[in-house]
Amino acid sequence: MTSVSLTYADFNSILSLNPLVKVLRKMIAEEKPGAKKLYQQILTDAEAVPELLEPIQDVTLLKQHSELVEALLGSIFPPSTSSNQGFYAITYPFSSETIYASPGFRNIFLKDGTNINVPDRRTTVDISRASLLLAYHVILKRCFSLQVPITTTTVHPFTEEDGGLTKYYELRLNAEFVDVVCVDEKISLPEGFSPTHTLSLEELQELFPLDNFQFEGLVVINVSDVTSEQVTSEIKTALLNINAFSEAEVFEDLQAHMQSLIGLRNVKIGITPLFKKNDYYLYTETHYRNSLLFKNPEVIEKKDEVSHLCQRIFRTETEPVLYENLERTNGHYNELVRYYLQLGAKSLLLCPLQYKNGGLIGLLEIMGEQPGELNYAHLSAITPAIELFRLALEKTADSLEAQIDKTIKEHFTAIQPAVEWKFTEAAFQYLQHQNTDLVKMPQIAFQDVYPLYGAIDVRNSSLERTNSIQLDLLEQLTLANDVLSKACKVIDFPLLKETQFRIEKYMAAASDTLLSDDEMQIYDFLQIHLDSIFQNLLHLRPELKKLINGYFNALDSQRKVVYHHRKDYEDSITRINDVLDRFTDLEQRTIQEIYPHYFERYITDGVEFNIYVGQSLSPNKPFNEMYVRNLKLWQLSFLAKAARLTASLEKRLPLPLQTTQLILAHAIPLSISFRRKERKFDVDGAYNIRYEIIKKRIDKVHIRDSEERLTQPGKIAIVYSQHKELAEYLEYIEFLHNEGLLGENIEHLDLEDTQGISGLKAVRVDVCFNNEPTNTPQKEAYTKMINLRQV
Repeated sequence: MTSVSLTYADFNSILSLNPLVKVLRKMIAEEKPGAKKLYQQILTDAEAVPELLEPIQDVTLLKQHSELVEALLGSIFPPSTSSNQGFYAITYPFSSETIYASPGFRNIFLKDGTNINVPDRRTTVDISRASLLLAYHVILKRCFSLQVPITTTTVHPFTEEDGGLTKYYELRLNAEFVDVVCVDEKISLPEGFSPTHTLSLEELQELFPLDNFQFEGLVVINVSDVTSEQVTSEIKTALLNINAFSEAEVFEDLQAHMQSLIGLRNVKIGITPLFKKNDYYLYTETHYRNSLLFKNPEVIEKKDEVSHLCQRIFRTETEPVLYENLERTNGHYNELVRYYLQLGAKSLLLCPLQYKNGGLIGLLEIMGEQPGELNYAHLSAITPAIELFRLALEKTADSLEAQIDKTIKEHFTAIQPAVEWKFTEAAFQYLQHQNTDLVKMPQIAFQDVYPLYGAIDVRNSSLERTNSIQLDLLEQLTLANDVLSKACKVIDFPLLKETQFRIEKYMAAASDTLLSDDEMQIYDFLQIHLDSIFQNLLHLRPELKKLINGYFNALDSQRKVVYHHRKDYEDSITRINDVLDRFTDLEQRTIQEIYPHYFERYITDGVEFNIYVGQSLSPNKPFNEMYVRNLKLWQLSFLAKAARLTASLEKRLPLPLQTTQLILAHAIPLSISFRRKERKFDVDGAYNIRYEIIKKRIDKVHIRDSEERLTQPGKIAIVYSQHKELAEYLEYIEFLHNEGLLGENIEHLDLEDTQGISGLKAVRVDVCFNNEPTNTPQKEAYTKMINLRQV
């Protein structure tokens, strides 16, 4: 134990009862109920001893008038806190020296003498900083009349010396009975100072050196035991961040937290998962490390049978089961309890943890080795934590299932032909060494590959989606309002008018910027509240049946909402994506025959693709940069044709949408490796990662010193860092202009700096839409793709 470092000497402070007396006088003057009866005699007695109302230099004065001082200080605390269980004390201003303390406070914090003791340096520092900040609040309030709080609350852990359990106490320091005198009258608030601006302690110390202030009075400390709330919060934090219960360190912390929550150091905590997939039980490291049940060798031998037993016992019993004293059961217990008895259990608490949709997911086990060690008070104490364990175990089960699915996909999913050989080689090495302890899948990596990146993006897709939702909501709200207006004419029902009022409010919200919270609130209103009202009106007023059925007939049969504009939007996006996807497949089949390369695409609101090509991808086929140049020419031609394709499709869409086209030029080869988690290739090395960062930044980048986006419908934008990256593409632009795919005018642009990236440039060129493909087979293919899936 170490003493609080903030002492009487640090603060130029003096003990004084006068601030307390002034508060009591004020309460009497304001005629607070009962104040005169309670405090008048105490004040009269105090005023008869004027030296008690002066700053007290000699504490023996307190002992000389101990009864009067006790009465004065006792006025601070209500009778409800005066039992031996209360934790409170009074100290010198901002000092660890107490002059008054309850028995409970003395027992915990005053082990020796009258100085407050705390268990560790971290707590010491935290309390010191809280006291220092409180002192500055007193300065700001008393000297400068700023409305700042003069109480502070902090929570600190205290480990019991006897049992080793950690308790959490909330310390509330109250400086209401502290006055302060500014020794240096020249000190003033800096210009523009605002109490709403939070200053650090260092800044406050610089502005207001403590040696310029003298504190007089006393500080009141109230302490509350917040172990239950704090430990539950600690458990919640640990369980939310847990990856699996098999993490030894995490589970040890959880066990300590649960012991603190129960208040028993020697009880054992366990988690027994009961995970199933395809009707088979899955046994993980958690079973053998953190389960109490599985520490019984007999259970391990017949684990499936025991797991079935748990499922059978807790099929209908969803509440925790307590066995206070297993020695008194006289053998009247189920087979499951017998396994715990063999482990030395004399007292047992089993909490079934259920999946959210039903079904046993596992058991939270608490085992005492003394009869009667666990009782219903302990069950009540852990109740808030049970749901947290259930959520964490469900999260672990979901994570395990995801890992299983991922492993299956990793080993049995289709791999692109260009890199299939590498995965086959790695899998073969893995299988050859799978019986060794250190076996792991070899890394899939390729060195010195050239990257190409392109994107076709639907312009303002998010805005168009939001607009379509707003239009549908407004249409449905208008229909509903019409029904209610006519219903109000035939039935006097105040709720209908209130509902109309809400509809008008929601129409105003849907007409403005629609926030996601507003959207969900409106949908809930339409599908739950309004639906219920109309269903009841159908029964109450048959004459409204035709009107109400007309409203319901206007809704989508599956979604139960108006789904006109959003359907147009989604159908248009789907149509664009389908056409681009088929066109990409057609083009890729041709270009892959020239030289194998890795090609991956992502389809969202448009198509984004990465290409990697190099000798390491095809070691058995000679490679040179001619193939890279050919791919870049194909890339530019592909985007121009895709722009034509989507432009010709635009008039056929329910909602006309346009696309933008983007290329990132990069002339330097890089290295890539396969990330198993993401199931995709990613670049390696700090410099190469810059390439990935640029890709993420440029889709919405603006031209420098303007609000204009780089990407525009009807154009192809090419972003580059170095002129040599551009020079090659300029040749291809000239060629494709001659072919009638691209325009003649080339815009040279500087781009705005983005987070972590600066100095980017771009060129932008028009796509020619007037020249249709002259090659008959190609033209037929285009027409076929456009006519697919007519909306």
